[in-house]
Amino acid sequence: MDTKKFVKRLMAYGSKKYGLLYDRWVIFGVRGINFKNGIIEANNDAINEYNDALFLIRIVNKSLEFKVYSCTIDPGRYWLNQPMNPAGTARIAEGVYKYKLGMHKGHKALNQYAKVTVNRYAPHQNAKPWFKWKDESFSVSQTGFFAINIHAKSGSSKFVEMASAGCTVLNATWTDQAWLEFYATIESAISTHSQGYICYCVLDQSVAVSILS
Repeated sequence: MDTKKFVKRLMAYGSKKYGLLYDRWVIFGVRGINFKNGIIEANNDAINEYNDALFLIRIVNKSLEFKVYSCTIDPGRYWLNQPMNPAGTARIAEGVYKYKLGMHKGHKALNQYAKVTVNRYAPHQNAKPWFKWKDESFSVSQTGFFAINIHAKSGSSKFVEMASAGCTVLNATWTDQAWLEFYATIESAISTHSQGYICYCVLDQSVAVSILS
């Protein structure tokens, strides 16, 4: 599907489901989609890959503006096998959340402004491999402050691995243009509107597939 058409349908879904408005930037995180040459399509939503997308969307003077970035909204395989939390590794649940300007490991990033809901995944027994999210079941859901940030990655690795323990991570390093543009856009928006946060709407691949069909 053409990216602009997908974005318009995404906006309609966000308005109907969550009451979102687009007079200022809104972040959409959509799992399991690729974008290339102006086309959006579903992928296999494999674990440990940068196979999700972040959209920045707003309407200015009745004109649609949007930007799209490759990312992961999910934790890497490293942390799924070695969770930091005894309840399991966090994966942010579908919903709308509030994020503010902050820091991540000494770098400018986005931090939780309010509570988020995460589903936690326990390590596999007998070293069973991790393949696709649709084949996995979470053990518990929790809502709170878990340092589920939005940030860049520290290196150029192809796979997620240690880059995310539940954070949303752009497929770009701290010095790459994609991250610098993404963060600067949000930083400017929050400062200009004197608001404390930006909305982040997280959607699973099933929603993307319904939009694409």
